[in-house]
Amino acid sequence: MGSDDISTAKVRTRRLVSVALARLSPSRRRAAGVALAQRLAELPAVREARVLMAFLSLSSEIDTWPIIRWAWGEGKRIVVPRVEPSGEAGPPMTERTIVPVLLEEAGVESVAAHPAVRTSDLGIPEVPDGRPVPVAEIDALLVPCQAVDRRGYRLGKGGGFYDRFLALPDLRAAVMAVGFQEQILDEVPFAAHDRRVPMVVTDAETISFA
Repeated sequence: MGSDDISTAKVRTRRLVSVALARLSPSRRRAAGVALAQRLAELPAVREARVLMAFLSLSSEIDTWPIIRWAWGEGKRIVVPRVEPSGEAGPPMTERTIVPVLLEEAGVESVAAHPAVRTSDLGIPEVPDGRPVPVAEIDALLVPCQAVDRRGYRLGKGGGFYDRFLALPDLRAAVMAVGFQEQILDEVPFAAHDRRVPMVVTDAETISFA
């Protein structure tokens, strides 16, 4: 399959999954976030992690707030991604990178209520003033996905941020893609530069490729 064909297939797959996710009810979304947290909390890599990196969920993504609150309760540090450089007039997506920054503990019920969180120019919840944390300090990393298949190939939203982040030589964290069960497909299109993930965790299933 040529690069143009792969790009077209990726666009089609993202669209199909978006339609499926849009059909999920609010109660299903809430329950999925709690179920995901319970599954993650049972994993040795997450239980033993001192520093957990988790994304701050968009409304279309599975809610990571339950696992973040659990981790704080366990005395863990939470790191979240910030895309740099920022600004609407910034460089193209392929030249922006993820910087891990500390998310200070706060006793709030949702990410939107956290006083340090703001929506970036890309429409992503971020911590603009968060203190950067060295990549090598991250013990476990939760990666978002638009879709992921049963071979470990992950399809993101198209910016390539996580593919570049996962390629960093200092990253030694246990990596797991997380999402709704509806985001697991038998096969997703992938290119030579796309990186597989060693584990997938949803609200209903845990798959390890190690």
